Amino acid sequence: MNERDTDYFKETKMLVNPDEFLLDDIKGFHYEVMDEGEHVWMAFYMEGKTGHLNIYRNNGKINTRYEEWDDD
Repeated sequence: MNERDTDYFKETKMLVNPDEFLLDDIKGFHYEVMDEGEHVWMAFYMEGKTGHLNIYRNNGKINTRYEEWDDD
C-alpha cells in the first residue's frame, strides 16, 4: 500500500470495494479463476507481507475485497 492508506485499512487490514490502491515491491503473484465469470482471486507476495485480492460478482455487480497481513 502507499501513502493513500486509510485509517480503516491500517486498523482492519481489509478494504471492501476500494476504488484504488497501490502495492509496492511485489516479489510474487498468483492468479486463479475460482468460478468462471463469477470470481477471481489473486495473491501478492511482498517482503514480509501477503495480500489477497478477490474480484467477484454479487447480485449482478462487481465487488472487490483486499486483505493484507504480515507474514510470521
